[in-house]
Amino acid sequence: MSNPSQVKKLHNKVAIITGGASGLGEATARRFAEHGARAVVIADIQEEKGQKVAESIGSDCCTFINCDVSNEDQVKSLVESTILKFGQLDIMFSNAGILSKCHQEILNFDLTAYEKLFSVNVRGMVACVKHAGVPWWKVVLREA
Repeated sequence: MSNPSQVKKLHNKVAIITGGASGLGEATARRFAEHGARAVVIADIQEEKGQKVAESIGSDCCTFINCDVSNEDQVKSLVESTILKFGQLDIMFSNAGILSKCHQEILNFDLTAYEKLFSVNVRGMVACVKHAGVPWWKVVLREA
């Protein structure tokens, strides 16, 4: 049994979890809700899975937004819509990532596969950090 004082470590916090529809992201979304987060935004390209996870956690604190982190405009929109809806963003868990399923040799290196891997795993994480770092009041003032 958890210590009741530890259960609410994230009381009143707002979090975005990229790659939150499955695996470590899903487990983290559930844990954040258990620890009292006011809002957990699951961001993922797996729409059906993401919706199901958000519904199973509960619509009172969890929502799903379709977001491909390799698209910076989608990441920016994700962060801005979260701030506008919940008034803050306290945690950005940049968890989205893909694996390379092929063993490549240098003479036959598939640059397209490499670019996709890099755009999700590196550029996507950087876009999340960049846009999550914008002060919330700048987002609110831009919308006013």
